[in-house]
Amino acid sequence: MTTWSDVTRFVHTNYTAESINDATIKLVFDTGNLRSQLVFVEHTWNDTGADWVKVNSPIGTIVEVDVRRAIEIVGGMLVGGIMSDGEYVYVTNAMPLRNLDANEITEPLVRVTTIADSIEAELLGKDTV
Repeated sequence: MTTWSDVTRFVHTNYTAESINDATIKLVFDTGNLRSQLVFVEHTWNDTGADWVKVNSPIGTIVEVDVRRAIEIVGGMLVGGIMSDGEYVYVTNAMPLRNLDANEITEPLVRVTTIADSIEAELLGKDTV
């Protein structure tokens, strides 16, 4: 069984990361062309109390982003969804923590980062967050 401690250890061992609190890790990836992408890895729980890992990457503020277009873009992707915390719009993905393997963390992390950076570049034309 995988634990949140296993995930934090894996992320801190394999990436430059900062723990914001006990349930959130912050990463910044260089995506090329003088662009970077902020990503959060979060420990969360579903409605039955099962542990999950969520990967969120902001693409801009709710005022800046054409949310409908962002949803259309992500709709054609295998990984990711669009969410908002009220201020920012994020590309997001979640996976159950139980029996999570390294590739099941790495792949969604890379995909969410790439998708968020691509949408941010397409819709905003700048590196905003």
